[in-house]
Amino acid sequence: MSDATRGLPEAARKRVEQQRLSGVSSSLFSAPAAAAAKSAGLAPVGEVFGCLVMNLGWAGTGCNWYVPYQATGFANYVYGSQPVSPVITSARGGRYSGFTPYVKAFEAAWNGALSRMLAEARALGAEGVVGIRIERSLLQNQAWEFTAMGTAVRSTDVMLAPRPTTAGEVWSTNFSTEDAASAILSGFMPREVVLGMSVATKHEDWQLRQQRTGWLNQEVVGMSQLIQAARNEARTRIQAHATHTGGAHLVINEMELREFETECGAQEGRDLHAEASFVGTTLVPVARFRGRPESSRVLTVIPLRDL
Repeated sequence: MSDATRGLPEAARKRVEQQRLSGVSSSLFSAPAAAAAKSAGLAPVGEVFGCLVMNLGWAGTGCNWYVPYQATGFANYVYGSQPVSPVITSARGGRYSGFTPYVKAFEAAWNGALSRMLAEARALGAEGVVGIRIERSLLQNQAWEFTAMGTAVRSTDVMLAPRPTTAGEVWSTNFSTEDAASAILSGFMPREVVLGMSVATKHEDWQLRQQRTGWLNQEVVGMSQLIQAARNEARTRIQAHATHTGGAHLVINEMELREFETECGAQEGRDLHAEASFVGTTLVPVARFRGRPESSRVLTVIPLRDL
């Protein structure tokens, strides 16, 4: 086992060694993608893959209707007073309440699969990975497999795609190869793929129930607040991750929203949840000098009028 493959799973080590022995650089490129990569000074090194299985069975504890009021001394609110339940997000719900544990486990699995894919790219001697797709699939009721896949690349022209300044550093992007090439040719290098996620929760109070089941065409205010809170927090979290990577720009190109309901354990009724996630790539500007000016090549300007 070489130093480059040390720490990789057995299956990943075999893939790396087989590719080295074959001398063939595979990729997930289409023909247009291959042309785009070449135009940006990138050559494929091989397909890379990373996976992690995470149990996401425990979301947290406490009903959204009960926990906030208990914590603030208003646990004795009676239904007759008809209070409106607040929206609690995973970042504001406390360590164990709401869906905070679920979001932390999801982020750990997502980033873990990404890290293992980048480790395989590093073992192949790659400098970056393009076209990254990170997906999850349910294996058994509570066990989810997170997978990350992309094409590892190496720079063939430092005037177009500069190499990382830190040894062993591998940049990553979920851009398509064509979009990554466009960014590079425009003076921006991909730095890192980042995730922002949030789950917002709101108890189905009297107002929300009335608006959801009424016959009038009206805004369901509680649902609007729930979805807005989840998206806003997910956006804030991805911006924070982008700042930590030192990225000068953040391009968000994936956004998902999922709504689901659960039974409320502490009180009657149901809890409504909105799960929002944003995925993007940080870009850093790079200075490069494209081409070399040649004094022998002079553009002759021909006037469009008679002299």
